[in-house]
Amino acid sequence: MVLFLTICIGCENEKERAATIDFKTGNEYTYQDAVISKGSSLTVGVIAVRAENNLKTYNVSVSYDGVATTKTVKNFIISDNENSLFDKDVNFTVRNQEGIEKYYFTIVDADGNIVQKNLTFTVE
Repeated sequence: MVLFLTICIGCENEKERAATIDFKTGNEYTYQDAVISKGSSLTVGVIAVRAENNLKTYNVSVSYDGVATTKTVKNFIISDNENSLFDKDVNFTVRNQEGIEKYYFTIVDADGNIVQKNLTFTVE
């Protein structure tokens, strides 16, 4: 009976490792929150690395002015060639009006685990 409990406790403590996602840095990339001009074009690059499960999808979405609802900007199915290491640049233009734009960069793996990073832009 004691052995059974030890095995179950050990199972509960095991956690699946999540994929990682990082922004590319450099002059051509936007990789941190910023104040930007209306109508600015931006390039955000991500590199995602699988942990235990293959990477399956990548989504970029945005919410405006603090609203919880998001709108998809781009959606990608990750190919078998990229399911361990995914490298993608996305170009987009912020609105031509003042406000707050929050962009979400989301990777989902084959087991449904989600890893996400976000950037917030104050548009002036």
